Amino acid sequence: MAVTNRQNVAVNSRTQTREFARPVPRDSRLISNRGMRRMVVALGVILAILVAVVLFIYPIRDFLAQRQALGRSEAEFSALEDANEQIQRDIQRLETQAGVKEAARRELGYLLPGERRLALLDLPALTGNLPATWPYNVVGAILTVRASEVAANRPGVLTPLGANP
Repeated sequence: MAVTNRQNVAVNSRTQTREFARPVPRDSRLISNRGMRRMVVALGVILAILVAVVLFIYPIRDFLAQRQALGRSEAEFSALEDANEQIQRDIQRLETQAGVKEAARRELGYLLPGERRLALLDLPALTGNLPATWPYNVVGAILTVRASEVAANRPGVLTPLGANP
């Protein structure tokens, strides 16, 4: 009796499987042509690839671009913080009497009473040979004398023209 029940169950399951897996008649198929079926499968694969690109690749690319932009913004912010700190130090320095005097001297050119400004400039280098005719021969002699004076005073500080060290 147990053997017959198993056989009946096996037969019933085969018939049920056949009903679910029975071939679809050709006239009731959605796509009857084999080439058309292949084209539909290819289009399905292309559609799946496009969906994967839209859902994964574009967001990852945007994420990486935003991360780079964030890094640039953080570097710019850091530079601006440094500039703000420097400005704060300048403000604190200018709030003192010594800072105001130093800024007035350096930036505005003010002098304290009894001081005088003395501008010292280096002699320009000779650019070429001058003609041997008048007035160039006189200018050449003056330049030669001045160059020898500068060479003699070179070890120390340059002095204004005409001043004795």
